[in-house]
Amino acid sequence: MNVGDIACGVAVTPDGKKVYVTNAGSNNVSIIDTTKKKVTSTMYVESEPFGVAINPAGTKVYVTNIISNTVSVINTMTNTVIATVPVGSYPQAIAVSPDGTRAYVTNLVSNNVSVIDTATNTVTSTVNVENYPSGIEVNPKGTKVYVTNMGSKSVSVIGTATNTVTSTVTVETGANGIAVNPDGTKVYLSNEYTNNVSVI
Repeated sequence: MNVGDIACGVAVTPDGKKVYVTNAGSNNVSIIDTTKKKVTSTMYVESEPFGVAINPAGTKVYVTNIISNTVSVINTMTNTVIATVPVGSYPQAIAVSPDGTRAYVTNLVSNNVSVIDTATNTVTSTVNVENYPSGIEVNPKGTKVYVTNMGSKSVSVIGTATNTVTSTVTVETGANGIAVNPDGTKVYLSNEYTNNVSVI
């Protein structure tokens, strides 16, 4: 099915009934009804929406806007933007903690991660990582955040209790996409420039 221009991020609600697609070239988000198998709504956000994540309750969608340096917060019941949160420069990926209380954003040019309190929709902490942070994931227990640093051949591990980097793992060049397995014992990441996958 057709969505907007330069479709980038995609996220599915926990109940599987809706899919949210960010369209960087159209500055909007397409909402797909999976039962009807069609786009039922399109909503405008800020400039060049890219990353997207949905909270565990399925009530809010978080969208990073690359050029605007913001995160749009969408209410899934009304499909309206209820908040716009300023973050760092060139925000890329976003991940929500398992309890839904925090959202973590990689800021590619700022070389840091913004921590958003989802109750107040404000940045409560900024964590410096290494060069060009891109991908991000939270482990199932919500105790660690893993960040791929495309420009540093590394993955930064952030402890959520203190919002500090607790360790840095050396990987291949161009580490980008990242995923954590269900029990949190392994992290998989794609290396864009070496055409392989690293396992932590």
